[in-house]
Amino acid sequence: MKVPELSQTHLALGTAWWAWHRPEQTARALLDAHRADPGEVRDRPAMRSFDTELTERHPRIAGVGELQTAVARTN
Repeated sequence: MKVPELSQTHLALGTAWWAWHRPEQTARALLDAHRADPGEVRDRPAMRSFDTELTERHPRIAGVGELQTAVARTN
């Protein structure tokens, strides 16, 4: 799978996990998308919104701190 397709797949999974109220899976999917293509997470307002909400609502969930650090580092 090409990088843009891979990151978009992970973003779609993250969106679905978020809709199903699964923050740990959301964080994992967004981290996977960020690893594939940081700009896909950093530059999309909806994805930044997920990152912000995850950080505010679920700061202790596995992957949330790592996601926050990864997104902040690439800004």
